[in-house]
Amino acid sequence: MGKLLKYLKPYWLKVAIIFVLVSLVALGTLLLPDYMSNIIAEGISVEYQELNPETNSYEAVDICDIEANPETCKVVQKSDFKVILKYGGYMLGVTLVSSLAFVALMYLSSDVGARFGSDIRKDYYQKITSVSVYETDKFGTSSLITRASNDVLQVQNFMIMALRMLLRVPIVFIGASIFAWQKSLTLSVPIFVGVGTLVALITIVFVLVVPLFKMIQKKIDQLTLVTRESINGVRVIRAFGQGEREVKRFAETNDDLTQVNYKAGKIMSYLNPVINLLFNVVILGVTYVGYRMVIDGVLVDFRGLGNISAIIQYATLVLFSILMLTFAFIMFPRAQVSAKRIVEILELESSIPDQGSSDYDNHDFLGEVEFKDVCFRFPDAEVNVLDNINFTAKPGETVAIIGSTGSGKSTVVNLIPRLFDISCGELLIDGISVKDIKLKKLRSLIGFIPQTASLFSGTIASNIAYGVANAELQQIKQAAQIAQASDFIEEMENGYDSIVEQGGVNLSGGQKQRILIARALIRKPKIYIFDDSFSALDFKTDANLRAALKEQVTDATIIIVAQRIGTIMNADKIIVLHEGKMVAIGKHEELLETCEVYREIAFSQLEEEEIHHGK
Repeated sequence: MGKLLKYLKPYWLKVAIIFVLVSLVALGTLLLPDYMSNIIAEGISVEYQELNPETNSYEAVDICDIEANPETCKVVQKSDFKVILKYGGYMLGVTLVSSLAFVALMYLSSDVGARFGSDIRKDYYQKITSVSVYETDKFGTSSLITRASNDVLQVQNFMIMALRMLLRVPIVFIGASIFAWQKSLTLSVPIFVGVGTLVALITIVFVLVVPLFKMIQKKIDQLTLVTRESINGVRVIRAFGQGEREVKRFAETNDDLTQVNYKAGKIMSYLNPVINLLFNVVILGVTYVGYRMVIDGVLVDFRGLGNISAIIQYATLVLFSILMLTFAFIMFPRAQVSAKRIVEILELESSIPDQGSSDYDNHDFLGEVEFKDVCFRFPDAEVNVLDNINFTAKPGETVAIIGSTGSGKSTVVNLIPRLFDISCGELLIDGISVKDIKLKKLRSLIGFIPQTASLFSGTIASNIAYGVANAELQQIKQAAQIAQASDFIEEMENGYDSIVEQGGVNLSGGQKQRILIARALIRKPKIYIFDDSFSALDFKTDANLRAALKEQVTDATIIIVAQRIGTIMNADKIIVLHEGKMVAIGKHEELLETCEVYREIAFSQLEEEEIHHGK
């Protein structure tokens, strides 16, 4: 939690004002019982009167024994309205100032708390978008979402409560104890007995509840995971008729979370009635002690009654302040767990540091990609995924990469924009190591079309123009035309202004893939990377798209990862991967003659005539 306090620094002036307001509210709370005590002590008095037989009227005397002489002695109660008005005015003024301070306190603490949470979320989001895919995959999407929403909210709520209560509680507790002690040490004894009992009770609850709150956070992560998987995989679930199974899985996870919440709530439910009982027992204790003091003749005037009234109120304040502190301590473990989970992300060090030189920010790159003895292994892995990768892709060339599933094709192209970093060897663009180029500059050189089509909510035009500031409609249309997407877009009711629903569920796989290709084309990068981006296209669209690329994109380097031989037959170079190693490089006809792996892939997909004459 302490590591997140730095987010309060920009608001130090508001925090300082909050502390002043808290002090004013606490001081007002402490003064009111004292003023009420003074009203009783000074505003109300008694006068002893004794019957004078000579005048047959009652006259004021210092004292008379009303029990011994009830017929000739009487006690008359008098009130001093000036005193009542004086202290009543004080109470009204203090109440007004305290109320205004309290309103300002609530507003400022809410403002600071909301900004505090907002700043954390900004840095959190910036961090998860700047670290490598490997770091984010370690935590999982569901956990990252929970940390950004639920965990930040827990910390934010605790911070708001802390600003309002943590300074106020000790001021009220210490102040009420001192005021009560000054009024009467004897009458204060039940308060301190009650405090000890309450602290013991709270300690027991604390020990029982804190582990449950920690468990709740983990259960929420699991529930988020199950929910996200079910929503993302709804088509698969329906296709396999597993709706009931997923409902049952969700119900089990939900019930698991509910049970833990129930246990924590059950323990907490005992706290309020027991504390209310304790409050009343302490008040009865103070009243009984006061009664004994009156009987014993220790309290003989209205000042003593005023002290009893004040001490009862101070007892309530003391016990209530401990109760508030308890709620803070109960919230603290949840907030602490949440803070640790947030800090865990904020302190992530990316395995891909952006330490490139700004000297290349304005460099005019051509787009030549060269792999020199490149190998790669995932962090903490023992074996390389790639070994001895050597090839050059020059501007104007189309270089294809093919191989069996798991051979490392996608891993090779992921190294170019530094989604992963090479473990050994050199990866160069125009003879410059990719590690020497700033990430922003490096990725601006590349048009990357991944295997999975990722579209954003918005229009088709905004999705194509993603990554290009102030793109004109003509540019968007041209990119869509090359990507073979213009026909289906123009057939839609709103054309390029048609809405793309979340995840692009209102588009087919091939349509989404073509929009992604158009998104890369509009940037006019130096290097195009198609990571199995033609798999969702039919053969005709695939052929038309490759022909349009060959005609329109003449000065860029094109690297294609493909499963289909038909997609790469006309590439300038074809790299064949097998188990993370390059087993061959060459043109289509050449590889048919020299590479057994390539030949097996080719004959498993096409007839012999198609292999030798296909496009």
